[in-house]
Amino acid sequence: MLSEEHQHMMLAYLSGLGKGPRFRSLEDLSALSSRELLMLARRVDDAALGLFVQLLKCAGKNESLFAKLMGDHEEDNRPLVDAFFNRYLKAVLSSSEEPQNFNPLEVYLPPHTFDDLVFVQSRQPFFLRQRIDIINEYLDEIFEGGHGFAVGEQDKAWAYFWDRVVSR
Repeated sequence: MLSEEHQHMMLAYLSGLGKGPRFRSLEDLSALSSRELLMLARRVDDAALGLFVQLLKCAGKNESLFAKLMGDHEEDNRPLVDAFFNRYLKAVLSSSEEPQNFNPLEVYLPPHTFDDLVFVQSRQPFFLRQRIDIINEYLDEIFEGGHGFAVGEQDKAWAYFWDRVVSR
């Protein structure tokens, strides 16, 4: 959670990135559409991405703005979403010791979160966008065993995953 001072600093920083009106409060930021938020995120410097995401997580009345980035999007927004999270992963979540071949589901859907079914359900669109080999590897790691879902069976893999999580 960002302090109020850091929130104001980030809002001032974000205001300086755009040509539009200044962001004076978190509500101003919340008024942006998903696409506008994604376009703003493209202009955020890599060094500020961590603070930007923290700001998004504490902004919004019914849902965080971060959920807007993680949720379903129209097809034309998907490249923006994927580009943002690939950039965020490299700039914020990656470390020099991290192997090149990591599984993004391990980062966005860690097993310690499985008790929070609302959180897990919010990750469904991200799960479904992954390649099936990534999904099978993730399922093998958390549920032990050889999962062999075929290409195009992401929905079937999600149904299996969801059933296993709910039955815990």
